[in-house]
This record gives sequence, C-alpha cells and structure tokens, in this order.
Amino acid sequence: MTATKSLALLVIVGTVLASVVILVLGQAVGKSIESVMILHDYFTVLAIMSGAGFIGVLVFGASHGGQGAHHPDAINMLKVLAFTAVASTFLIEITGTIGYIEYRLPDPDSAKSKIKEVFPFAHEPMFETMEYLGLLGTMWTGLIAYLTWHFKERVLAEPGVKNTMIVLISLAIIYALVISLMGIVPTKIASVQG
Repeated sequence: MTATKSLALLVIVGTVLASVVILVLGQAVGKSIESVMILHDYFTVLAIMSGAGFIGVLVFGASHGGQGAHHPDAINMLKVLAFTAVASTFLIEITGTIGYIEYRLPDPDSAKSKIKEVFPFAHEPMFETMEYLGLLGTMWTGLIAYLTWHFKERVLAEPGVKNTMIVLISLAIIYALVISLMGIVPTKIASVQG
C-alpha cells in the first residue's frame, strides 16, 4: 500500500472512529451538544493541518528535480489533502450549524444570552461575523481542490502555480485561525459563566 493510500485510509478510519467515540461519550454523559462542538473543533484542526501538510508536500515534494512526473505520489498526496480539507469544511459547516441552532435558542440560560450579558462585543461583532465569514471556507477549499486536480503535475513543476497555491493555502490557514478565534472567545465566555 502506498503512503498516499495509507494516509487516506488513516484519515477516513480515524475520523469516523473519533466521531463515533466522541458522540457516544457525549451521549453517555448527557452532553450531546458539547460532543458535537468538540467534533466541530476536530474538523477545524483537521482542515488546518491538511493545509499545512499541503504546503509541506508542495515545498518538499518537488525538492528532487522539481518535476511532478518524477513524484506521482506527491501529486496524489496533494489530492488526498485537498479532498480532506474540503470534506472537513463541509463537516465544520454541519456541526457548526447544529451548534448555531443551540446557540440561538431564545432561552435566558442560552450561551447567546450569557455572552450578551457578560461581554456583548464577543457576540455582535465576533460571533455574528464568524457565522457568516465561516461560510467562505467550503468555497475556498473547493477552489484549492479544483486547482489541484486541474493543474496536477504543474502544481509541483511550475513555480508560478506552486507559489500561488502556497499563498492561497497560507491565507486559508490564517483565515481559519482568525475565524476559529472569533468563535472560541464567545464560547469560552459562555462556558465560564455557565
């Protein structure tokens, strides 16, 4: 089995296993929404690490001669990492929507009510902005995946394509970290107050 197939299998099996275990444990202790949000965090980290791995393969995958034809496994690895990032962003949207519904409940004990009471700035500009800017992630990773499949070997062989991909992915990682911070601050306020 090639390294690429091993990575793909490990990511799929590991993600399914982690998801099931987290959801079962959440149900067992009566914290199902918290377990969904832990999965949300897991998928966020998976997407960010896929991007970091993508940059690593771009930088080091072509270090011996710079030709994608000599490193077909590097191209396949880029495709797996791009697919992982896209799948992760869709799972981020699904789990985030579940958390969003819970967050928006018109209950005086809801996370939103607690955040607005303690630190309104964390809700209005931060959480509200994060909710909408977060939707760009699936389109951004979809673009990167499309470019990976479209350019194939040229991603490693042509410096212009390679550098553009590195910039796009670096900006995507920074974007994901900023969006994550905008969600972490309000939820930590609510968990401390709850």
